Amino acid sequence: MTPISRRVALTSLGAALMAPRMARASVADDRLKPLARGFNLPDQAPLNPDKRPDRATLLWLRRRGMSHVRLPFLGEAAMARFSDSLRTKTVLDDLDRALDLLLDLDFVVSVDMHPGGEFQKLHRAAPQAALAALTEAWRSVAARIARRSREPIFAELLNEPNVDDAIWREQAEALATELRALLPATTFIAGPAPYQRVEALATWRPLGDLNIVYAFHYYDPMLFTHQGLTWDAADPLSRLAGVPYPARRDDPALVRLVENLRRRGDDSLADELDRALARPWDKKMIESQFSALAAWSRAHSAPVILNEFGVLRFKAPRAARLAWLRDVRETAEANSFGWAHWDYREGFGLLLEDGRPDAPLIDALLPR
Repeated sequence: MTPISRRVALTSLGAALMAPRMARASVADDRLKPLARGFNLPDQAPLNPDKRPDRATLLWLRRRGMSHVRLPFLGEAAMARFSDSLRTKTVLDDLDRALDLLLDLDFVVSVDMHPGGEFQKLHRAAPQAALAALTEAWRSVAARIARRSREPIFAELLNEPNVDDAIWREQAEALATELRALLPATTFIAGPAPYQRVEALATWRPLGDLNIVYAFHYYDPMLFTHQGLTWDAADPLSRLAGVPYPARRDDPALVRLVENLRRRGDDSLADELDRALARPWDKKMIESQFSALAAWSRAHSAPVILNEFGVLRFKAPRAARLAWLRDVRETAEANSFGWAHWDYREGFGLLLEDGRPDAPLIDALLPR
């Protein structure tokens, strides 16, 4: 693998004045290339001992073509209002061990500030207090990253901010400025609130910092990708199974599914499914959603990564799951977006329940 450049290609002020359309510089290509293909590896910081990844499997994925790992860090673990100094140190040490493993296997790593529900509630209720807590957490994490200034590590400001985007846009600018003093050469990753939707990023105003990659998440249609979810029995999606992709409203399988939902008295879910199918679910749908973002990326010289996408394996038809992954991956690549699959071994995972790589799924992401 060609060594990753640690430099950012910055245009000069004179060139900017002479060519206003190119006023924004872009992150250097050799820094971006390793972000092209990757996956998320949760449960490492803090480490869940039952979720410790197998080194041989990670090495196989690296040799198979994966080059980037998005590594979520539980933000509350480094926030004094939610943690204590011992726990903070323990989780930061977990982060270091995960970085040691992944960097040794020649992955680039994006450390993703990924808080849970406690921070999300605070962010919604008291945005400024949340920003102070977030900044505090980043100071601790940045100190660990700064020790590795020569390593290929990216820093993602915040996963799916739980606040209005107008508030988050100002906070992201302030946070990037604060972090730049701590991590002068690190490339940051940022995206819009609250869910990092593709259409939201396509209308976002880029941050003033030039050394940034912009991230979005994609799970459309949710009625397909999240069917049979298990973490909230009250969610209507938990009652769905067998939803196909690609799909049209008049497909016999969809007609039967809607009829069955109505027969069992689930009219609201049947209506939601019917409304969602007003437009066919197919690759053309994905292409139309990505095209505006691609135009935004070109207009602002702003590199883009799709760093979450996936389909729950519980109830989705196997062939449909693979087809959706293939279509999303191909469309991302056609628009020069890097990508990182969500997740590694859990419900959306790259691995089977027994821990072996899911070969057909990986083939859909990494064609031979």
